[in-house]
Amino acid sequence: MKRRSHYWYVLILPAYLILFAIAEKIVVTDYWVSYLPLDDRIPFCEWFIFPYVSWYAFMVVPGLIMLFKDPEGFKRYMTFIGIGFCSTVAFCLIFPNGQDLRPNPLPRDNFATWLVARIYAADTNTNVLPSVHVIGSYAVAYTAWKRLPEKWRWLRVPTIAMAVLISVSTVFVKQHSVLDILAAVPWSIATGWISWRIHDSALTRRTKKCII
Repeated sequence: MKRRSHYWYVLILPAYLILFAIAEKIVVTDYWVSYLPLDDRIPFCEWFIFPYVSWYAFMVVPGLIMLFKDPEGFKRYMTFIGIGFCSTVAFCLIFPNGQDLRPNPLPRDNFATWLVARIYAADTNTNVLPSVHVIGSYAVAYTAWKRLPEKWRWLRVPTIAMAVLISVSTVFVKQHSVLDILAAVPWSIATGWISWRIHDSALTRRTKKCII
């Protein structure tokens, strides 16, 4: 386990899920509504549910690759997720928020709207500001930009494009307000800087010890 100490960072995920489950139980009806007038101009489009749900694979696959191929990158990636996601839950507990944008009933009946209905049932309309979907997408793009080896750097642009598409999908399936995305951008930038700074400092200390 000393050689694989980065495996412990996997525990960040269940820790976040527990915190999120608690927040979902606490923040139910009495919340501040996240909304901008621009939300009314964005039509509901169920087909954006496919990039929306692709977020899960978008986050898990790079994480698994780094777990086995890039331990240092995995530590930074999971630290980003831990700080970004858990701080979001803490903010939602301090400042309960939600959105009232979901169409009811859904305007059409097809596989995409069926999938939207399943997502609505699994994930409430509370704890939306800032958007975890955006923060997670930024985490993948940021880590890819920083950690991809030279022969794979061509993946940077597609990764960023996918992160943007996933972020945009949240407002078209009415899971988030535009305000949630706008709040998540500076949140993500700050989280990326903090998480990298933590590990850069730790790496510097280890290097000094080796020299001594």
